[in-house]
Amino acid sequence: MQWIDACLTMRLSWWQQLPLLILIQILESSSTSHKIYAEALLACKSTLVNPQQSGNWIGRLPCIRQPPCLSFYEPIDPGVVSLRIAASVDGDSSVPTLSPVQQADNQKPRKQRVAAIVGGIGATLLAIVILVLVYICLMRYKRFTRRSSDGESSVPSPSVELGRGGTSPYAGTVSPNGALRQLTILELKHATCDFSQSNIIGEGAFGLVYKGFLQDGSMVAIKRHLHTPIRNFLHEVRNNARIHHRHLVKLVGYYEDNHQQLLVYDYISNGNVGNHLYDSEGLPIGRLNMRQRLLIALGAARGLEHLHSLVPPLFHMHFRTSNVLLDETFTAKVSDYGLHKLLIEDHHAGSSSAIDCFLDPELSSLKNFSAASDAFSFGVFLLELISGQDAHGRNQSNSDQNLVLQAKRGSNLDDYIDKTLGDQTGDAAREMMELTLQCIDISRRRPSMRRIVEVLERIQEREIGHLDSEFGEDIGAVTLGSELFR
Repeated sequence: MQWIDACLTMRLSWWQQLPLLILIQILESSSTSHKIYAEALLACKSTLVNPQQSGNWIGRLPCIRQPPCLSFYEPIDPGVVSLRIAASVDGDSSVPTLSPVQQADNQKPRKQRVAAIVGGIGATLLAIVILVLVYICLMRYKRFTRRSSDGESSVPSPSVELGRGGTSPYAGTVSPNGALRQLTILELKHATCDFSQSNIIGEGAFGLVYKGFLQDGSMVAIKRHLHTPIRNFLHEVRNNARIHHRHLVKLVGYYEDNHQQLLVYDYISNGNVGNHLYDSEGLPIGRLNMRQRLLIALGAARGLEHLHSLVPPLFHMHFRTSNVLLDETFTAKVSDYGLHKLLIEDHHAGSSSAIDCFLDPELSSLKNFSAASDAFSFGVFLLELISGQDAHGRNQSNSDQNLVLQAKRGSNLDDYIDKTLGDQTGDAAREMMELTLQCIDISRRRPSMRRIVEVLERIQEREIGHLDSEFGEDIGAVTLGSELFR
């Protein structure tokens, strides 16, 4: 700035100062240079209008009769200084003109570009905000429709307190969890993919069995009974839910309406024992060794014995190999206890005993069902466990020649021992076969379930070795699971 002031204060003619002004305009194009232009113009004006200098110019140039004229234009825009220098000599206006107005005009496109950029950014931000608002509204609508479709399924199922208000005879055997879940039909549909065919894992006397996942992540088996209402359903279900034992499948929940009743049990991963004994033709497949079969028999016997020890006793009434399930450690668990009497009030066994060989042939009605009837069913289960064959004789055309009748009439016990066991059976298989024949004998000669457990425990101690009473079954179960995959 100082050097510009020094140049302008020098005594230079206007045609000498004019290039300086143009140079200033080129070098200083910012808004602050407008002040410099004005100061330079004022200095130039004062120089031009100085009488002495003008006199000298006139003296030197006699042709010049009029002093130069300087015109100053006020800026149109307050932010832009517009300067114009005009000089005329004897009416000749060809003197160069200095005007920053053209620079201000050149700034207009720049402002328009800035305005366009700012407007574009603003429009983009506005569009983003609108899209975010639309997305939020859609998500809220979707959440609302999901809640309205699920309805009660989003609400945790109420628990039925088992220790209050009931007259159940099994008050002393309440499960440690203490509650039975009253599930909703929407929860059960969601758990089974609306009772999809792909979720069916079996079928029993109660109905189809579905595999499902509840909202808490637990895996369950859901048994569904359709069409015919079951009398006293809720009363019996609450009684069964009070029963808890290591060798019994736990009942965790239920549902009923006018058209269907559903029972929800813990899911047992390895299925029933029959799947590990024989194929679709009822012939042995040899998956279980003798030790494993002995432990399975002992576990199932303990489950039945626990039911018979209740006051009053609870008879299974539908015990068979398909109702003995194996968990991940191949521990035996009895299922479907206490359900059969819900389905049939009066069942005559005479005509069907030849077909259902698990059913006591001496039983004329379920009203006469006793502990001996369960013992007979357990004997048939034990026969399948030792022989590795289906007792119904699927590969035989004559139903009168089922495995039970053959065993009663046979004399050689070794004929009914699974050949896939080889020489590893020892005396255990023969002793178990003798126990089987006692169970399928006439009712007055059948042993009680307590006696059956005692015999199997004695065989176990001799064949497997005495296990500590506190950890014995756990050790046996672990050994069973590990040996299965050798």
